Amino acid sequence: MNIEQYGKDVVLLGEEMLAERAKMSDSLIASCNRLLKRAKEIGDDNLLGYSFYYLSEAYYLLSTDYRKFNTYLLKAIEYLQNCGDFEHLARCYNLLGIDAKSHGNSEIALDFFLTGLRYCEEIDKNSNIPGLIKFNIGQIYYDNGDIKQALSHIRSAYKGIRRNKKDALYYRNLLYCYCFQADCYIILSKKDSVEKCLQGIDQLEQSEDVNKELLIDIPVLDIRMRGYYYLGEMDLFEKYADLLSLQLQNSTFPLDSMEDIFGICRFLMKLGRFGEVKRIIKNAGRSLEELNIPHLKKGYAKLRIEFCDIMGKEADKAQALLEFYNASIEQEKESIANYKFFMNIRNRLSTIENENKILHRQAETDHLTGLGNRYGLNSYADTAFEKAYAGQYSLAVELLDVDNFKHYNDTYGHQVGDMCLKNIAEIIRRIVDAHEGVQAFRYGGDEFVIIYENMTDEQIMDCATSIRDQVTSMKLMDRKNEFVGTITVSQGIRNSVPSETNKLWDYMYAADNALYDVKEHKKGEVVLLHRAIISQKSLDEAQYS
Repeated sequence: MNIEQYGKDVVLLGEEMLAERAKMSDSLIASCNRLLKRAKEIGDDNLLGYSFYYLSEAYYLLSTDYRKFNTYLLKAIEYLQNCGDFEHLARCYNLLGIDAKSHGNSEIALDFFLTGLRYCEEIDKNSNIPGLIKFNIGQIYYDNGDIKQALSHIRSAYKGIRRNKKDALYYRNLLYCYCFQADCYIILSKKDSVEKCLQGIDQLEQSEDVNKELLIDIPVLDIRMRGYYYLGEMDLFEKYADLLSLQLQNSTFPLDSMEDIFGICRFLMKLGRFGEVKRIIKNAGRSLEELNIPHLKKGYAKLRIEFCDIMGKEADKAQALLEFYNASIEQEKESIANYKFFMNIRNRLSTIENENKILHRQAETDHLTGLGNRYGLNSYADTAFEKAYAGQYSLAVELLDVDNFKHYNDTYGHQVGDMCLKNIAEIIRRIVDAHEGVQAFRYGGDEFVIIYENMTDEQIMDCATSIRDQVTSMKLMDRKNEFVGTITVSQGIRNSVPSETNKLWDYMYAADNALYDVKEHKKGEVVLLHRAIISQKSLDEAQYS
């Protein structure tokens, strides 16, 4: 999605929205709504999907209105599916995964994250979204006690996030990577690594490009507090413990910070800072009343039980135990409802995906022959060339032309011409079905393109001559049921290991040169070259049949 392709007013609204997003401003939702209003006026699916995504994200980050978050996210996915914006589709699935995880559905969350990664295979390699998804998968491993796997994912996430410094949340995401890594290293008792992560945070703090409000985010203050305590730097520990405690006693908390806060309270209890913990617990209770998520209420009740047990408050502990029981019952009911809810979303999205795959296949299919069309050829060839270059194996492109096709068309009519092309396509299809790594397309008119992956000259020539011989043996009848004569095809092929810069056009040029050589000298022949340009040397090296 390139917002620059729209008018100046849309570009300005988009820039305003991204600027508010970078600051996590309270004005972000209003800014997203202004962009959405303009998208509706234009009626462009791509812009609508883009706008609905950022509006849903804004509600998730800044609001407790879960219904609007969910409604807008589903609308975003429908529009983005229709226009094929895989970048923002991956972001949608990432957000669905985060939401499922926040509701205690780790298995469904992982499914959403992995779907998001599949969409990432179709997007620009400089995108940071694969890194963000791997970050969240790392959190699932962390929650399940597999710290080494969590660390492996967060390292990969860090590399992915660094690919796109233009992203509005680049520094925020980088900070969170340092925090998550430091947390893992503390558990693994890697003192030097903890110190490097904290130095990374310090360096970001010194940068003029970093919004200083990011440094007072709960995860950042938390890891600085615990990190410096682990390193024994008590002055810095006290500094960040005081900053964090003050914030937690007086501010409301976003949904995705709640479990962090439970961990912070437990850490502070170990240090005997019970007065602060009491006030934080009380403040957290107010935020949870707004969120009304049983999974978090249960975690909150468990924290209160632990606190009351340490403080010897039996009556409060009994009340907390009752709340824990009630929250457990609520969570059980909600888990079933959420499972149905998320599976319903998954099924709806699968239906949309399948419908779009059908439309995509139709768009890439030649309606007369059922083979791929030129659009499908370009899409397939891009991937084939990348794989062949990476694996350093040969790739061949064949250009097949029906000899004297215009004569048959003009003499016997278009119906006979169409039948001729269909029959040839069926012969080619049988070769494709019988050989792994062979794919065919109708290039246009009476021309076909066949791609051979990782095959020797001999194997390719066997396929090509088999097509030729079967076409020659074909019995084509006219409308009077009379034999129209022998049909022949001429075939030019280039086979070689592609260089990094080679694309379909380079090979098509060579195959066309080979085809021209056939047409000039003897139609119905097959010529296979290894070079792009016809020369005496290339002709001497060529294979003929």
